[in-house]
Amino acid sequence: MGTPPVRNLRNARLAQRLADIVVESVRERTEPGEELVVKRPDVPASFDSPGADPMAELEALTGLGSVKQEIELLVAGAKATKMRRDAGVPVPAPPARHMVFTGNPGTGKTVVARLFARILKDLGVLTSGHLVEATRSTLVGQYLGETSVKTRNVVQRALGGVLFIDEAYSLYQEGVEEDFGPEAIAELLKFMENHRDDLVVIVAGYEREMRRFIASDPGLASRFPGTVRFPDFTDGELIEIFSTQVKSAGLELAPGARDRVADLLRRAPRGRSFGNARTMRNLCERATVLQARRITALRKPTPEELSALLAEDIPDTLSGATRVRPVTDPLAELDGLIGLADVKKEVHRLAAEARAGDLRRAAGQQVTVPTRHMVFTGNPGTAKTTVARLVASAYADLGLLSSGHLVEVARADLIGSYIGQTAPRVRAAVEQALGGVLFIDEAYSLAGDSYTQEAVSTLVQLMEEYRSDLVVIAAGYEREMESFLAANSGLASRFPKRVAFPDYSDDELVQIFEHLAAAEGLRLGPGVPARLRTLIRDVPRGPAFGNGRLMRNLLDAAVAAQSERLTDSSDAAELSTLAAGDLEPAGSAAAAEGPGLYL
Repeated sequence: MGTPPVRNLRNARLAQRLADIVVESVRERTEPGEELVVKRPDVPASFDSPGADPMAELEALTGLGSVKQEIELLVAGAKATKMRRDAGVPVPAPPARHMVFTGNPGTGKTVVARLFARILKDLGVLTSGHLVEATRSTLVGQYLGETSVKTRNVVQRALGGVLFIDEAYSLYQEGVEEDFGPEAIAELLKFMENHRDDLVVIVAGYEREMRRFIASDPGLASRFPGTVRFPDFTDGELIEIFSTQVKSAGLELAPGARDRVADLLRRAPRGRSFGNARTMRNLCERATVLQARRITALRKPTPEELSALLAEDIPDTLSGATRVRPVTDPLAELDGLIGLADVKKEVHRLAAEARAGDLRRAAGQQVTVPTRHMVFTGNPGTAKTTVARLVASAYADLGLLSSGHLVEVARADLIGSYIGQTAPRVRAAVEQALGGVLFIDEAYSLAGDSYTQEAVSTLVQLMEEYRSDLVVIAAGYEREMESFLAANSGLASRFPKRVAFPDYSDDELVQIFEHLAAAEGLRLGPGVPARLRTLIRDVPRGPAFGNGRLMRNLLDAAVAAQSERLTDSSDAAELSTLAAGDLEPAGSAAAAEGPGLYL
């Protein structure tokens, strides 16, 4: 039989007291002004701050009023228990101190968990008061039996302190077969029960997902009786956080810079992916670099100039990245495309909705972040990718996206070769597209088996998580896309906007051919448009019809035929002119067309 848990706790506290006596005796022999550094075994030095008052540090944090009240109640309960025990009054079994922290990123969950660990140590509830952070990757293995070992090792390192599991809901993946997350949960529950006197577990994540996670196992609900909700910081609190970070960097925030940060915050969409304090940290780090570049260009800067952070040092976006603005207006470029009248009208409507939201925000009205994810339906070559790229750029100009770039992916980029590989691939693609548009070509191929179910469930989660700075556009044939969305209610509700791309008319295809030829410095000889219309009429108009892509193929073939015809010619005018005879029948080109990347 092993040593009883109570005796383990008593021995650990005795060892802790002996360590404190040693520290005090060494401190007495230390010369004034000499720094004393004492590390206790297995306790990270960063969590051991003798002399510091963690409650005072908690109170000094910006905002988090409701969080501080919850922690104070827990501390009061622990103090009352200690007072009863010291007075010899019977004390019931201590309540479970494991907690659920819910909230968006950057709201101080980890910071508060670290302070709470130190507070419990000072109260004698925990023996060391250190914090061990864990995620799914540190707890869950790749094969049966590995998860228990990994989880056990992590929890054992946390004994005497707090185990903080971020994004804990990822341990339960609904609808995914052969997932080892439940094995980690079972091992965790066993440790929580056996070491309840010297271990506190805090699970953290988004509120909705955490509610679902706690409800997924009856043992979780009974062991996590309390939930602490971390609200997003207000604009004023975020500016205060930014000012504190600037001061910590040895700089002074100029009034104009403060106004610039306030303007960026006012325009920033607030969704679940908004980084709160993390965003302010990233902004401060980037602004500090830009300020350094500015002052190094000064000939003899004064001390005031060296320490001033000006408005011009603040980046264009909250992410800290300086966006490269397009040379042309994306909406004007959209209007310049051939055809697509209904598509242009729909995109202009989307832009108008975005402008109206910005006006309401500027007027101080509450503005919700609408779901902007879209479905583009139509045959290949109907300019879906081109329009998606312009939508990304237009949304960035309106301040709805932070960068405005486009990332194109297909099934092969998202689906792994084994269970568990797909989710990281989807997350990597989404993270690459953050700030812009993720364009999923032939999205209907993400259906049918457990691998695609993993991709869809991960995508749906991330679409909601990053909705404030990400637009996902799923594209494909109309009938297939309708079936794909109808098969998953979660997808259908997250793609509220549908844009249909019709096939081009014969006249529009001729205009596209002329535009492509002019872009390569070629002009059309007599009879070319008529010859082109004849060839187009002979191509069947089915799902495989290539539209603009067919015109590109016809032009490439015509240029090749012209090259053979003019091998010995030196006439510049003749070299830049396409003749009607250079156009070959479109049958072979059309036959080669099929599902694939969109123009």
